[in-house]
Amino acid sequence: MAELNTRLSLLVDEAGFSEPQEKLVKIFQSVFAVLSEEPLATLDGEAERAASELCALVPPEISAETEEKPSRELLGHFEEVWHALLDIATRVPHQDSRSQTIMAKTLQVLGGGSPVWKDLPNLGNIIRDKWIDPTFEWHPDDDDNYTLGQWLNLNSFVARPFGSGVIVWQNFPIWQLRKGLEDDLAQAKGDCSPAEAIDNRVAVASEWLIHAGPVLLKLCLLDHLDEDLRKSTRVGIHFSGHPGFNLERWGFWKRRLEGLRSTVSIEVAPSVERAIKSMRASAVVLAGN
Repeated sequence: MAELNTRLSLLVDEAGFSEPQEKLVKIFQSVFAVLSEEPLATLDGEAERAASELCALVPPEISAETEEKPSRELLGHFEEVWHALLDIATRVPHQDSRSQTIMAKTLQVLGGGSPVWKDLPNLGNIIRDKWIDPTFEWHPDDDDNYTLGQWLNLNSFVARPFGSGVIVWQNFPIWQLRKGLEDDLAQAKGDCSPAEAIDNRVAVASEWLIHAGPVLLKLCLLDHLDEDLRKSTRVGIHFSGHPGFNLERWGFWKRRLEGLRSTVSIEVAPSVERAIKSMRASAVVLAGN
């Protein structure tokens, strides 16, 4: 945990964060330290504390904003918060389940708490702005380029609140499932080797199935196709079925993972195995409901 907090301190120095953003980093550094040092600390309790301290960052003069359309000042504050939060998420290893989960739970508390934070204003737009897949796009002069590890961490984080229903934007999982399981992996590119890009795409797709399996299966059972997202939910070259979420596509993803688990690297193979198990378990969860 000390290593993670050191990494976050470096992030503050590198990113040129504003004062509110620096305070947000310190809030999570404190939470991560507590989880590491106090065995009795609970994720729910620390999420409540982090959410309370985040709410206190809203300037008093705009903290009473409750209109359906927040003011420009309030949206500007949220933009700073979300940018910093997502930057933090890129530094939290996807395998660090407690740290990743505490961030997701904090979002859940915020979204269900103060009217100011209801529906997490503008978060979807900020995620979209920062959704730059390093195996697909690479801009040498862009400060927002991610390493493969940072991209995997970010997807693991966003998949968790999607899996708990805190965020509902379906384009994010479908993009990554298509790239990792339906597209021609040989076309993966970026500032990395083809093998590294392929491994990363499969690992990212696996994170979505691990942390949001039941939600994704439910959408497939509903044979869900949002007309506004028809283009986003198009299929990849290796899947000949219909766009959107459907059981045919779910079955293809599972078969594709089963075929890939013997070809990916030894680092990614455990994630593929977890994703397959999550898909099986998702069916049991939904049957029980």
